[in-house]
Amino acid sequence: MDFEAELAKFQPSLDIEQAEDAIYGNKTTDVTDLIQSILNSIEPGNGTAGSKAIEWVEEP
Repeated sequence: MDFEAELAKFQPSLDIEQAEDAIYGNKTTDVTDLIQSILNSIEPGNGTAGSKAIEWVEEP
């Protein structure tokens, strides 16, 4: 095994703050976001959804 070549390929892991930014900065909609959107759109009293549109967000 060529340790010099392996060391040259090494990339350090992200710092905690960088990892948090990468995780929390993700704008992709997941199932919990969709359920929350549906629950927020239900009109109180009659249990039916209002005219609010549910938006799906995906990042390229």
